[in-house]
Amino acid sequence: MSHHADGNMLEKAKRGALAAYVLLLAIFLAAPIVAITLGSLTASNYVSFPPQGLTLKWYGAIFSQPVYLRALLLSLVIACLSATAAIVIGVLVALALHRYPTRLNVLLQGFVLTPVMLPSIFIGLAFLISYTRMGFGGSAFGLFAAHVVVATPFAVSLILLGVRGVNPVLEMAARSLGASPWRARRLITLPLIAWSMAAGWSFAFMMSFGSLEISLFLNTPKTVTLPVAIYTALEWSPLDPMLTAISSGLVIVTLIVLLLLVRTVKIDQLMKRGGQ
Repeated sequence: MSHHADGNMLEKAKRGALAAYVLLLAIFLAAPIVAITLGSLTASNYVSFPPQGLTLKWYGAIFSQPVYLRALLLSLVIACLSATAAIVIGVLVALALHRYPTRLNVLLQGFVLTPVMLPSIFIGLAFLISYTRMGFGGSAFGLFAAHVVVATPFAVSLILLGVRGVNPVLEMAARSLGASPWRARRLITLPLIAWSMAAGWSFAFMMSFGSLEISLFLNTPKTVTLPVAIYTALEWSPLDPMLTAISSGLVIVTLIVLLLLVRTVKIDQLMKRGGQ
């Protein structure tokens, strides 16, 4: 009886320790976000914590700064386009890796995932050197192409999870009924992996929208993304509350994308596929 009671106490202690660890980790991760958000609400002309009064004037001041508005628009456009391009590439690569297994698939998958494994600064410098020699290093297209390369690994990884969960018999049945390969994949495979495509697009969008190192090497006076604009402004006015307001806006955009992802994608399905 005493052994059973000791076992229950030990199990409760483990659960309590795990809960405390998760709580401390959540506080550690959320503390900077909360500090930046509260700092953007200060009524003073410099960032202070705790804030000296509460106001939303710094959020309104953003709309009077065309530099940040243009940078925000450029970041949104590049993120949307690069995420969409990454999804198209991701579907083709994932289908090829899954449907045509060869000994080279491991090498091909590693090659696709290389941008995630390398330091972002190294990749940005490599893009700068190679794109400059190609003639479009200082253009919006070069910036877009670099973001596609960085975002594609996330799209491929998530779409590959979805493709592996599709029963190949379904597509074979459609083919046996007279459907062409493209029609079978469009009507059977793509709808079944739509959740992984949505997840891949969301993660690719967030990676592109928040990318600093890649954009820092490829930006020009006419192609400045929002992270680069914030980084440049911090050199001259690190305590400007408007910068904390912009940073809070970036957090809000990220949270919106995550909420849309949660509503679109079944997270338990994603975790289940990832554990297989």
